[in-house]
Amino acid sequence: MPIASINNTQIFYVDEGEGTPIVFIHGLGASHTMFEPQIETFSKTHRVICPDTRGNGKSGKLTGPVKSILDRQNDDIATLLKSLGIEKAVFCGVSYGGVFTYHFVLRYPELVEAMVIVDSFGDTKIVGPKEFFLMASQYATIWAYYLPSSWMVSPIKAQYKKWPLAQKHLVNIVRNMRKHEVMLQRLAINNANHTDYLMGVNCPTLGIVGNGTKVGVKYMERSIGVVPDSELKIVENSFDPTNLCQREKFDELLYDFLVQIGW
Repeated sequence: MPIASINNTQIFYVDEGEGTPIVFIHGLGASHTMFEPQIETFSKTHRVICPDTRGNGKSGKLTGPVKSILDRQNDDIATLLKSLGIEKAVFCGVSYGGVFTYHFVLRYPELVEAMVIVDSFGDTKIVGPKEFFLMASQYATIWAYYLPSSWMVSPIKAQYKKWPLAQKHLVNIVRNMRKHEVMLQRLAINNANHTDYLMGVNCPTLGIVGNGTKVGVKYMERSIGVVPDSELKIVENSFDPTNLCQREKFDELLYDFLVQIGW
C-alpha cells in the first residue's frame, strides 16, 4: 500500500476501487484499519481513500504545537488528494475524524463535496453538568494514555462486549496506538470550536450517532443542527464508533446518503 512524501513527512494511505471518491478519516489513535469493513463495501462502487493522519498508524511523526495539529493534519490530506488528482470528495469522519472533517470543510471547502460526521462534536462548550463531568474526566484521565496497553485491554473488552467487531478493532487500536501523539491530539480536539462557524458550510451533511450516551447525542445535535443542509440519524444499540458497532446500519445510511446526493 502506498506512502506519500508530502509536507516534510510521510502519509500512509489506502486507495482502492474506482468511481467517485470517499475519504474516511479515523478516530483518535486509530488508523485506516478501523474502516476495513467500509473499504470492503464501498470500494465496489467508489474510489475509497483511507489515510493514516500524521501521528497515527504508519504515517510520520506528529511534532510541533498542539494548537496547529488539526491545521497540519488537514494540510497533509489536502496535499495528498491533490497529488492523487482528486478535486472533490465526500469526507466521512468518525469521532476524532469528525472533528478533523469539520476543521477541513472550513479550511478547504472547495475539496469537500459532502461530509458525514459520526459520533463526534463541533465544540466542547459546557452547557450542563453532563458536559462538565465529561470534559473534566477527559482532562483528569489524559495521562492514562501512557499506561501499559495491557491495562487498557480488559476495560475495552468489557465495554464493547456486545459489539464483537468493534471490540476486536478497539483492542487492536489500544495495543498499537502511539501514546504521546494520541495525548497531543486529545489536547488539540479538547480545544475544538467549530460549531459557531458551521452555519457557513454549504455542502450536504449527514450526521450519524449511536444512542449509547445522551451527552454524545447532544453534542451531535448541537453541531449538525447548525449546518444548513443537514440531517442527523440516531442509531439504536450503538456506541462510538458506529461504523463498527452497527456496521450494516452504518453502511446502509452512508450508501443511501451517497445515492441521495448523486455521488
